[in-house]
Amino acid sequence: MEDLFTKKMHCSVCDKNFESSKLRRSKYSVKSIDTDFNTMYKGENPQYYNVYICPYCGYGFTDNFKKPTEEAREEILHTVSPLSGDYSGQRTLDMAIKAFERALQCARIIKEKNQVLAGLTLHLAWFNREAGNAEKEQEYLQKALEYFILAYEREVEAGSLAKTLYLMGEISRRLGDQREAVRWFGRVINDKSIKDAGIIRMARERWQEMREDENGEI
Repeated sequence: MEDLFTKKMHCSVCDKNFESSKLRRSKYSVKSIDTDFNTMYKGENPQYYNVYICPYCGYGFTDNFKKPTEEAREEILHTVSPLSGDYSGQRTLDMAIKAFERALQCARIIKEKNQVLAGLTLHLAWFNREAGNAEKEQEYLQKALEYFILAYEREVEAGSLAKTLYLMGEISRRLGDQREAVRWFGRVINDKSIKDAGIIRMARERWQEMREDENGEI
């Protein structure tokens, strides 16, 4: 497919080189963006290619992964097997889900940051939403929320604080926990250290929507 280009990769687990496909940035065509930042595209979805799958050992990783320790490498080599199919070419939604599930498995083994684990599980929620699998979407939203909370408590940096708090509120809202949603949105709105006007506006909008729902105005 001419919309894709090949990226040369090196596997830090089995030490072999391989090729992986990426979508050319000029081919990105956004159709819509959900309130939890899930972006839908008119054509090919570039997010399908964010995970690299080593065809030799099955290691799944993204650009954000840290280098595995020797102990983690050994565990991956003994417990993870290559995914069937060619992941170096065009990917379907099902292939993207399998690739992200593999990356999540490997991220847990190498003890990645909670922020990375939250991102992987949130993407899996988005993909299952696209696939129409509401049960799986809710399952991954719950896991994403748990990881975002851990990230907020232990490792979140100032630059990502606003988005993390907002996502904790929005995911809580989507899971039906209005009280927690209001609590997290309130922190976005009232924390004077947060200067991101766009995130603050979105938090106010979600808060207002919930108030209108409670009052029966919608």
